[in-house]
Amino acid sequence: MVLGEHTRGFDSPHTCYLAGGQSGRIQPQKERSIKSFQEARKIKNIYEIMKEFGIEIPEGKKDGFDKAWKENYRTKAEFEKAAAKRDEYKQSLEDVQGKLEDFEKVDVEDLQNQVKTLTADLQKEKEERAAEESRRALEKTVDTFMGDKKFVNSLTADSIREKLMEELDKDTAKGKSIEDIFKGLITDKDGNQIPNIVVDEGQQKAEQNKAKFTTKFTGTGNGGMTKDDFRKLSLDERTKLKQSDPELYEAMRK
Repeated sequence: MVLGEHTRGFDSPHTCYLAGGQSGRIQPQKERSIKSFQEARKIKNIYEIMKEFGIEIPEGKKDGFDKAWKENYRTKAEFEKAAAKRDEYKQSLEDVQGKLEDFEKVDVEDLQNQVKTLTADLQKEKEERAAEESRRALEKTVDTFMGDKKFVNSLTADSIREKLMEELDKDTAKGKSIEDIFKGLITDKDGNQIPNIVVDEGQQKAEQNKAKFTTKFTGTGNGGMTKDDFRKLSLDERTKLKQSDPELYEAMRK
């Protein structure tokens, strides 16, 4: 709806004259705009109000007067805006005070104890993880070192492995090689190898030969000792053969 160029006026809050003299009903949203316009026209400026009370500001002093009252006074809209801001700050302050009151109900000592307990638990967990990682690294080192070692049986191997890890984890292991610590576990104070721990290849060979010594010589070479085998024996091995099987020993000598 378009208002005529020459609006005649308003007969009622809802009626206006359109171009051509026809009347029409104004839509509600436009009614509010028109009402605001009418109210705005009723507002008087400060000079009109003062003039009604017999006070008139000379033209030469109006600029100074305008500056003075604008610096010291506010419009109603500005006042309402400031009041709304004040109420907002007041509500915020009340909210903060409420939270502070809730905090006053907290047992501070109990809260501090909870923090200490949590801190201790976290530190303990951190240390346990570090120890576990260190142990895994140590296990890998020991397993690699013992990979080519031959023990008399698996129980002995597990026992030496565990002892080696314990020794490596001690402060006394600093400055020592894993080889030095291992030797300390399998030798006595005089440096002699303790029997029945690792396999002595020389001893193992002697044991194998001992088995041959117990086999009756047949002269056919079908599983028994031959003279060629006898010639390869060391003096110590020949002595053992003589003690275990004198007949075989004499037969090999011939």
